Amino acid sequence: MSYILIPILTDIVDRVGHDGFRERGPFIAVGPQWLSIAFSNEVLAEVCLDEFIFVSPLTNALSPYRPFLLRCLAAGNKTATYVEGLGRAAQLGPSTESLDMLGTAAQDCLYARFAFSIFLICCGNYDVGDRVLGTFLQKVPHFPQALEIAEQVVTQIKDMGTPGNHAYRRYLRLNGIPACHMVHFTDVDVCPQCFALNYA
Repeated sequence: MSYILIPILTDIVDRVGHDGFRERGPFIAVGPQWLSIAFSNEVLAEVCLDEFIFVSPLTNALSPYRPFLLRCLAAGNKTATYVEGLGRAAQLGPSTESLDMLGTAAQDCLYARFAFSIFLICCGNYDVGDRVLGTFLQKVPHFPQALEIAEQVVTQIKDMGTPGNHAYRRYLRLNGIPACHMVHFTDVDVCPQCFALNYA
């Protein structure tokens, strides 16, 4: 492999990693040169970690994948930033650090944007959280997709475990009853007016 330039090798591993972090396994097994490329900050920052969103127990403290997630976090991977921020916000309670992580990831990830808005509301910053939630609703093509994202985030939090249960109770302040008065004549019990209230 000495005749292939390192930047080209890095690009190869990076492109393969866009399909999922497990796809890098063969490169790691080949030898030390490929191993160092597969774990380089350039590759870890871009590797696809979507599986951590949909299989939340991978992020738990006892998971064998946790060290890898933390390496990706240190490399600046947006999905790792979101997943770790969500876990800290749900399990440890309110903190500037977890909100900063969610806010950083919210620029690129709709799951992070939704979680950021709801945790802002839960921390007592209803107006800012509601504005962020408004930008989230503008970015999704239709409301049922917003509900799917919201439910996925709720599922993530449940799967991670929530030792920080009721940690936000003293901070949560909602601005009155929504315009819909929580009365819906559809098969869905949530509408854009009560979306924040329902999930907060």
